[in-house]
Amino acid sequence: MFQNYFKIALRNLWKSRLFTGLNMLGLSLGLTISLLLFLYIKDELVFDQYHKQAEQIYRVNLAVSFDGKQEKWATAPNIIGPTMLEKIPGVKQQVRFLKHNFGESAFITTGEKKFVEKNLYWADSTLFRVFDIPLIQGNPQTALDKPNQVLISQRTAERYFGDENPVGKVLKVDNRTTLEVTGVYADFPDHSSFDANLIGSFATETWAYKNLSWSNASFETYVVLNPQTQPASVERQLDKLIKQNVSAENRYYTAYLQPLTDIHLHSEDVAHVYTSKIGDPQQVRILVILALVVLVIACINYMNLSTARSQQRFREVGINKALGASRNLMARRFYIETAILVLLSILLSVALLEAFLPIFNRLASRHLTAYALLSPEVLAGLLLTGTLVTLIAGSYPALYLSSYSPKNLLQTNFRSSTGAGLFRRSLVVIQFTASIVLIISSIIFYQQLRFVQHQKLGYQPEQVVAITTVAAESKPQIDGLMNRVLSLPDVVEVCRSQTFPANGGSGRSLRKNLQSSEEFKMTTNHATPDFVQVLGLKLIAGKTLPSVAKDAKDTTVQVVLNRNAVTFLGYTPENAIGRKAYGLFGDNNSEIVGVVEDFHFENFHQPIGGYAFHNANTESYRYLLVKLRTQRLTQTMSQLENVFSESLPQSAFEYTFLDQHLNNLYQTEQRTAQVVLVFSILTILVACLGLFGLAAYAAEQRTKEIGVRKVLGANEFQLITLLSRDFLKLVGLAFLMASPLAWWMMNEWLNSFAYRIQISGWIFLAAGLLALLIALLTVSSQALRAALMNPVRSLKSE
Repeated sequence: MFQNYFKIALRNLWKSRLFTGLNMLGLSLGLTISLLLFLYIKDELVFDQYHKQAEQIYRVNLAVSFDGKQEKWATAPNIIGPTMLEKIPGVKQQVRFLKHNFGESAFITTGEKKFVEKNLYWADSTLFRVFDIPLIQGNPQTALDKPNQVLISQRTAERYFGDENPVGKVLKVDNRTTLEVTGVYADFPDHSSFDANLIGSFATETWAYKNLSWSNASFETYVVLNPQTQPASVERQLDKLIKQNVSAENRYYTAYLQPLTDIHLHSEDVAHVYTSKIGDPQQVRILVILALVVLVIACINYMNLSTARSQQRFREVGINKALGASRNLMARRFYIETAILVLLSILLSVALLEAFLPIFNRLASRHLTAYALLSPEVLAGLLLTGTLVTLIAGSYPALYLSSYSPKNLLQTNFRSSTGAGLFRRSLVVIQFTASIVLIISSIIFYQQLRFVQHQKLGYQPEQVVAITTVAAESKPQIDGLMNRVLSLPDVVEVCRSQTFPANGGSGRSLRKNLQSSEEFKMTTNHATPDFVQVLGLKLIAGKTLPSVAKDAKDTTVQVVLNRNAVTFLGYTPENAIGRKAYGLFGDNNSEIVGVVEDFHFENFHQPIGGYAFHNANTESYRYLLVKLRTQRLTQTMSQLENVFSESLPQSAFEYTFLDQHLNNLYQTEQRTAQVVLVFSILTILVACLGLFGLAAYAAEQRTKEIGVRKVLGANEFQLITLLSRDFLKLVGLAFLMASPLAWWMMNEWLNSFAYRIQISGWIFLAAGLLALLIALLTVSSQALRAALMNPVRSLKSE
């Protein structure tokens, strides 16, 4: 029986080749898109789960309060980890990380070779008791147990030493610290949050290793709990320890535990995270919805085309039933037909996935491979998806057609008011509702990204390059470099600074007076006086920092605040000059000498806070900021590199353009916008395949009507309008349903930005017109074909 049904199904599929081809193409495209998106989502969800103790590993985070505002930090004081291990019974092990120079690049020299490393970490020797980091060379028991030891990744070892054995080699960091390579570890997998290229022994950083403190929260700390230990219990005990050791007036934080497996997707609101691999849960939700929408649209296509063909197959059902076939047997036959089509579509979708995967990897910045399809969970998911698609897409023909009565054998057609016609129209509305929502979302994504990229920042990052100088051996070297840079013809201005806008800074607190307990969070930046000209800041009161060198006995710190900080103090910019900035550097030694207009020193997800430039020697100058004329940029950068190499021969030349750095802040949003745009186009294509099939069917069913109308004088335009208007009405209804849904979804997304666009009405109008145009082009192609047909051929057969 099954063999007969299989043959009949193949015969029916071959007989209706147009519908079969459209169904296969629609289903395979829908499955390919969904597979790509689900592979990406799976990659996001399995981050850090490869560690054997993953379920027991937690990061110690801080909940910090400033000026009544709450923040989350991924870093904690260096004393917390050892104290938890000693005092809290449920803590099995701990490890601390410190990023080199608080996240700045390290300059590595080995022999004559020079390298720039952004990911040098210092870690406790307990590292291997917490995480699974396989060593290719070296002993995990001793590799980090002494000062001046370092492990390097396999890729880094090849880059530094080629085919030579790296163990025992010596590296010099920033021309100051000498490290011995004690081992090589396997490169971290793509789904690991860790991105270290070098891991040095924590004991090397003596100040961090020996000077344990409850105040300096600069260290990522991970703890392993016993399997039976509850995190909430550990948090309560940790809270007691903090209260015992930190006085109430200095207790600016509380601590909590974040599971290791949550770090990648749930750290978007956590500051001071070491890893660069931070995911976006909102992006994952968007892609899940998109994948499901594509699958639903593909299923709708199948059901639409199947119901359209039902007028041709009801006699087949009636004859089979008259010959004794039961409803169950007929339903089974239609399900088999659907299953064959779905199976063929899955095979085609796997081939398409192999072809599209490299393009998707470039689009989403991933390294996914087709081998991921062979994993048990993906194969199970593919089987489940195929089963669901078969059940959903085949449900209407199987359940509706199989119920058809043999007594209707002589009926010639279905009236448009039948349930089949209403169901088919409803599915078209659903398809185009989803398509219009995607069109609107894509437009708003790109509008917001354009807004943040072209919004006035309050300073001028264009034409400014930041050159890292942390490896300089002496002040005369830096002075010589600055003089030579200033002498270059296309250099406008130069200054030195600790950091630059959108690249962090030191965190401090500002108070209104000595007695005030109210604190205002400040980002501070140690800079030389010319920062105003280099960054193009607007000085609205006072002057820039003094240009004369400070006397060693002079403890007064001059500061230039932004308008927000002055507003917090309760002053106008002019009245603030000469007053004290309490709390920034001690109680009473900070003098306000200037005020600059507010500028965006963080991304547009954050409102503008407080910022201060200062001349205290509390932080070193790490950058040379150079403002350029860019007419001959390639030549100028070559000159800068030559001057740098001659002035700092032991350092590698590393630079960052400030405007490019700003664009990198929105890479996640840019990737989401690109993925949504591309897959929106493909989703609309899938919807159009179904609409094309329905239009072809409608034209076929009305062939004789069209012939009669042509004989009676109707022209092509009238006939195209006749065949198209019903479909365009459905698209119009879809537009009315999609607009409020799209507005709600995108308004929720825009609320994650402190500075955002307002959603304009023209976006909805443009999306609706575009959907109408797409539908019109899809339908009119078949309508035109029918309208141009010779009426003699249309009328001669019945």
